[in-house]
Amino acid sequence: MRYKLLALDLDGTALGSDPDRFSPGLAEAAVEAAAKGCIVAVATGRPAKCLPAALDPVPGWLQWLVLCDGAEVRNAQTNACLWRRAFSAASLAQVEAAARMYDIPAEYVDCDSRYHMTAVTRHRIETSGLGAFHKGVVARQGCLLDAPAASLAGQEVLKVNMPFVPQEVRPGFAAAVKDAALIMDCGPGGLELTAPGAGKLSAVQFLAQTLGFSIQDVMALGDSGNDVALLAAAGLGVAMGNAQAEAIAAARAVTGRNTEGGAADAIRRWLLEETR
Repeated sequence: MRYKLLALDLDGTALGSDPDRFSPGLAEAAVEAAAKGCIVAVATGRPAKCLPAALDPVPGWLQWLVLCDGAEVRNAQTNACLWRRAFSAASLAQVEAAARMYDIPAEYVDCDSRYHMTAVTRHRIETSGLGAFHKGVVARQGCLLDAPAASLAGQEVLKVNMPFVPQEVRPGFAAAVKDAALIMDCGPGGLELTAPGAGKLSAVQFLAQTLGFSIQDVMALGDSGNDVALLAAAGLGVAMGNAQAEAIAAARAVTGRNTEGGAADAIRRWLLEETR
């Protein structure tokens, strides 16, 4: 098999219109890939306790979880953590200062999947036009942040969500953050941040090397800004038909939309067909 590790993004890629269910044909294609010796991983922005119902229980074909935009790698079957990159107190302080400068609400997601945010931020989210999925996560996992963000360093913050960031303030915000975080554009209105040294590419590269492979042995599927670096570096990066323009530009191939079985089609076309 040409590609030894298959890295699947979830939302907008492996999942369909229902954020809890796989897109058409995905599970069947993944089962076949695993049966032929390919190691299957999901590479998602979600933390461990916010995974879709389709992964409960964890299917036998799934071996690895790359979580929080590549800030953590876990064994899917045992939940053991293999790799983690958390924000330092100094980085959290710099991100928080930049967010305050531009009045950007922030959710600080820790290694136990808790979403720390101020009361003002929570109110803005609950009264916003964000989808039911995001609001549901905040309702279940939200925690009040009534101290400086740097105080969360001991709880290992893996990711910062910023769901409302106007385009006009993004250059200034990025300049204020400097090298305290990796900033990713993950769709209309929002940014996601990880600690320096994290990101899906870093995490998948680490996993591949741990398994004795190189990044050229990886087939990656994705649709968003947090997938761009991985799609560009992988042996084969495949963007979804519904992907952001920068993800399509970074990929070597494009498949159908997630709601139309595009992920399964890509696995069959570029991973399984050569073994038949």
